[in-house]
Amino acid sequence: MDVGWTSAAVAVIGAVVAVASLVVTIVEGVRARRHTKYLAHHDHWWQRWSWIAERALSNAECDHDAAALMARAVLSRSWSTPDDDWMERALDMHEYQATRRRRREARRDH
Repeated sequence: MDVGWTSAAVAVIGAVVAVASLVVTIVEGVRARRHTKYLAHHDHWWQRWSWIAERALSNAECDHDAAALMARAVLSRSWSTPDDDWMERALDMHEYQATRRRRREARRDH
């Protein structure tokens, strides 16, 4: 094999390695971006529902109204997820159980 063919082979191999490296970099970049987007969504989800839960479990009636309004707003968005539905059901169940408990206590007091 002469120097011309050797140089051409090395150039082709180098180009293949460069293209493979580019593909790997793009795939890793897309994966990293998707993961970052998931983490940001999860963080915002936690902040929203923490705010709602704090008010829903508050002793102040106006806080309950604010929590209900915010929960409705979150659930009406196109980006709401099954996790949002689950949180609403969990808060509803908590409220239902707390109301039953208060009624039982009120009946015992009479």
